[in-house]
Amino acid sequence: MRVRHVDLDPGVPVGEWPAEAIEAAIDRGSLADWRRLATEICRSPWGQTARTVREIASWREHSGVDEVLQAVVDHARRRLVTAGRSRWAEYVRGLRARTGLSMRDFAALAGTSGSRLSDYENARVAPTTDALARLEHAGSLAIATPKDLDRGCPPDRDGV
Repeated sequence: MRVRHVDLDPGVPVGEWPAEAIEAAIDRGSLADWRRLATEICRSPWGQTARTVREIASWREHSGVDEVLQAVVDHARRRLVTAGRSRWAEYVRGLRARTGLSMRDFAALAGTSGSRLSDYENARVAPTTDALARLEHAGSLAIATPKDLDRGCPPDRDGV
């Protein structure tokens, strides 16, 4: 592919294309070129190619193609976020399941509400790292033996 003053070997992965090549593919490319862009976007929804495509598509100079490629980026990003939330939901459900506690009791032990715990377990939102730490701590408390609890708080790295 010849792009302005850049020669581009057709075998070069799309993720290595310069912005000029991406713009040329959007502007004058074929369905095969757009598929290659879409494949790279799905592979890395927040990568350089996806960001470049969003920028070029925001110019609204490529009738129809802009909207389709914007939708590809949006869909790929939503899919990745949903998959991440689902993994965290499974993890949180597992923490609670190991304790045998009700949602309300486990939530109280973790310092959150039952409705927020439900949001985590049903992948409506992903827990923050602080919330995860509390949930993990609650899971360990709920399955701790009296001997474990007699030890109290272990010192942290600073010896406090």
